[in-house]
Amino acid sequence: MKFKLFFLFLSVIFFVNTLAADILYTIDNQVYEGKFVAFRFETIYFNVYKFGKVSDTKRFPIFKVHKIVFNPKQEGAETSYELEQKYRKLRRGKRVIRITLPAGKSWKDTGINLKENQDILFSITGSIMIEKDLKVLHYGELNVKWNRKKQMPTQPTGAVIAKIGENGNPFYVGDNKAPFKSKKKGRLYIGINDFKFEDNESAFSVTIYY
Repeated sequence: MKFKLFFLFLSVIFFVNTLAADILYTIDNQVYEGKFVAFRFETIYFNVYKFGKVSDTKRFPIFKVHKIVFNPKQEGAETSYELEQKYRKLRRGKRVIRITLPAGKSWKDTGINLKENQDILFSITGSIMIEKDLKVLHYGELNVKWNRKKQMPTQPTGAVIAKIGENGNPFYVGDNKAPFKSKKKGRLYIGINDFKFEDNESAFSVTIYY
C-alpha cells in the first residue's frame, strides 16, 4: 500500500512538471518538453527536461522549429495561436502585395520602396527544387551547408532571403512571421539563398505586408 501511494505521489509530481513545461515541435515531428531560454542569431536555446528536471540545453536553428507552445501559466508567455493572432493584428491596415519568387532567380525586385524604421511582414507558401530530388520549403535545406558563394553563407540553401537596396546586406526571412524593421530606406528585394540557380525549379508565393 505504501509503495502504491509513493508511486502515485511520483506520478503526480511528474505530471505537474510536464504541465509546467514549454513544448517545442520540430519540422521532423520531434517533440521536446522543457523551457525556452533565448533566441539569438536565428537560433532557439531550449532547456530539455527529463523526469521533470533540466537534462540538456539544446540549440535549434529557427528553420528547424515548427512551433513552440509555451506553458500557459508562464507569466508573459504566448501560445502559437496567440502569436498568430498578434501577427494578424500587425498585418491589418497595411498595404499588401503578392509576388511569385522563381527558384531560378537570385533576386527579384518587389517594387516596394521602404522608409527607414518601416515594419515589413512576410507570409510564404509553396516549395522549390534546389537540385534533382531535393525539395525545400521557404526555410531551406534541413542540413545547413556552409558555402561562401551563397548570398548568406551560413544560412540554409533554398531559404527565402531579402535585402534593402541593390547593394544592401541580405537578411534571412525563412519562416519568420514576426515584423522586420527596415534599418534604412530603399527598394526591397527578395531572393533565394543559393549559388547555383540553373538546376532550380518551381517558385514560392510571397505575400508582403508593408
